[in-house]
Amino acid sequence: MFMKEREAPALLEVLPRLMHRLKMEHEDIVSDHYKARAGFGGEQRVDELLQRMRWLEPPVIIADLQLNERFCQIDTVVLTPHFAVALEVKNYSGTLSFDEQSFHMKQETRDGKFFGYNSPVTQAWNAREELQILFHRLSIPLPVYTAVVLPYSTTLIEKAPIEVPVIYGYSLNRFLSSLPRTGLPMPPQELARAGQLVIDHHTLSPQMNYQDVYRYQLKDLKKGVLCGSCGAVCARKSERVHICMKCHSDVWDGYSRALDDWFEFVSPVISNAQCREFLGLKDKHAAGYVLRKMGLASHGDSVRRVYMR
Repeated sequence: MFMKEREAPALLEVLPRLMHRLKMEHEDIVSDHYKARAGFGGEQRVDELLQRMRWLEPPVIIADLQLNERFCQIDTVVLTPHFAVALEVKNYSGTLSFDEQSFHMKQETRDGKFFGYNSPVTQAWNAREELQILFHRLSIPLPVYTAVVLPYSTTLIEKAPIEVPVIYGYSLNRFLSSLPRTGLPMPPQELARAGQLVIDHHTLSPQMNYQDVYRYQLKDLKKGVLCGSCGAVCARKSERVHICMKCHSDVWDGYSRALDDWFEFVSPVISNAQCREFLGLKDKHAAGYVLRKMGLASHGDSVRRVYMR
């Protein structure tokens, strides 16, 4: 059923590391981590509903499709023998109101706060347009529909859009059953081939520059090996093991993890001097040993040499 499975977004793993590494709390990072967790949870909920549905003909489902042409990300693409559907999953709480004139969405949370967003209806509309263009190029003869899916019925809709349906997850079966089934159905082998052609056009998301997004500098980051559980500084216990000074947990391969933080949050390259200072090593020989042991690629002569993953 799922020809391309859904993977947890990188932000779920990366942002807690960044929160530990920063000396001061950044509310925007905490907020983005919450949104990423809620979004992924909503997508998983819709995946479960699709898997539990009784299908007349087995569909091909593609999760997290990223199309390079216009940097279009589609949460879920469902291919059936009669049609394709682009589903945009939005896990919001409170009450949603869609403005058809400004293409804007307003959210009122349960505690009475108001937030404005670009309308997910526009995102769903764009997803349908991009899929239609791709299908034409690949000669896939399926009509393309779209919908915004709210995974939980606790989200309320005050003013629904007209052009693109907004449905609840539990209504997915009814919505898909209501879509037109005209023409000859695509045979299973052709449907699988069409799904693979679409997946072949999937591209990876670009690397995020966390310094630009969250506005911090190197001096704002804690140095050394940090505990993955509580974020406290660790002391070396042996060559491969550090111990957390706060919760006393053992941290394996701490130098490797700390250098991963450098490459993720500071720079794609690191020099011997930068490694020595960031990890708190005693001299250049210790830094050189750690860098070589990690098997990093290097560039430049002995004075200007830098290392990269």
